[in-house]
Order: sequence, then C-alpha cells, then structure tokens
Amino acid sequence: MTAFPIAPPVRALVRKELREYRHHRMIVLTATILPIVFLILPMANLALFDPDRSVGGTNLAVGQAMFCFFLSPVIIPATMAAFAVIGERDQGTLEPLLTLPLTDRQFLAGKVIAILIPTIGASFTIYTAYMLFVLLAVHGPVREPVLDWTWPMGFVLLAPALSAFSTLVGMAFSARAKDIRVAEHLSGLVLLPAMLPVMLVVTRTIPATPVTWLVFVTAIVVLDFLLWRMALRAFDRERAISAV
Repeated sequence: MTAFPIAPPVRALVRKELREYRHHRMIVLTATILPIVFLILPMANLALFDPDRSVGGTNLAVGQAMFCFFLSPVIIPATMAAFAVIGERDQGTLEPLLTLPLTDRQFLAGKVIAILIPTIGASFTIYTAYMLFVLLAVHGPVREPVLDWTWPMGFVLLAPALSAFSTLVGMAFSARAKDIRVAEHLSGLVLLPAMLPVMLVVTRTIPATPVTWLVFVTAIVVLDFLLWRMALRAFDRERAISAV
C-alpha cells in the first residue's frame, strides 16, 4: 500500500475522512477517551505497585500495564472501521463518494489510511507519555523491568500491524453488515481472540524477547496482507450501496 497515499484521489479521501471524524461523536469519544483510559490505568498500576502485596511480582505488574498499550491499537480503530462503509451508506453519502474517480483499491486504501493515522498517532502518544512518566516518577523494583528495551521494541513493531489488522477486519464487516453496532460486535469477536499471543507475552508465558516480537509481527503483517487482498476481491460497489 506504500504507493497509494501519494495518489491525489487517495489524499483527497484521507483529508475528507479526517475532517468528518470530528463531527461524529462516537468516533471522537473513542479516539480521545479510550487513549486516556489506556494511559491512566497503567500509570496508576505502577504508581500503586507494592512488591509486598503484589500477586505475580514485578513481571506481572509490567505485563498488565503493557497490555493496555497493545490493546489500544486494536480497540481504537474499531468504531472508525465499523463506520467506514455502512456509516456512509446510512448517511446517503456512499453512492456519491463511489461515483468519484476512485478505484476500489484507492477507495479502500484511503479509508484504511484515514483510520491508521489517528490510531497510530494516539497509540504512540500515550505510550510516549507513559515512558516519560516512568522515567520521571517511577522508582523501586518495578522501574527496571518497565524500562527493558524489549517492551518498546515490541510495541513499536506490533502497534502499526495490529492497527491495520483491526482496521481491515472492521471494514470487512462494515461492508457486509446491515447495522453499525452489528459490525462493531462482530469485529470484537474476531479481534479479542487475536490478542491471545500478546497476552501470553505480557503474562510471561512466552518470554518477551526480540525473536518473539519479530515472529509475532511477521505473522500479523502476513495476515494483514492477506486481509487486504481479500478486501479488494470481496468489495462490491453495487452491494455496498444497495445492501439493506
């Protein structure tokens, strides 16, 4: 998809999508409140950490905090992706949009990019704020495990791939479902089990090593590529417009 953003029709669609997000209350709430929650919970978890009372020790405390950050690029795009097609159809704006000189590839690429930009931006912003908080305010036995470089490596590698996975799954359901809420619920059923590998790492069932992250990100990128190809083959303009 690297060549898609430079195409003028794709850039125009991305700008249009980003402008319209501001007018949809649910999307705005999802893109602002959820990142704040995902930031406050890990910070509170570490600030209140007591090694004498903690069950599972420092590794579990750090893993629980990190899980929120790995969850953010999966949950944040859900509402935007669910709205991508069915929301346009419900508002009566999908048919005029599809009459523009946009190929199916450009249409889907513009939608995906417009979702990935705020999602990845919000995810990296809250993680950066979290790391600054740790550097400035966290002390004691939990500090060193939090600052272990393998965690930032894993997050930087996985966050974009997880965002793309969540977005493509949500858009697939958006193109087929009859109701936005149905699309969101169906996406959730698929996305949450997809977090199992991350759960195994944050609970230290699998060690958080560079090899682990590279294996996971490779698998997710391959899956993203397959989902993209499936989306291109499955997208039907007439069905998207006329589905009721």
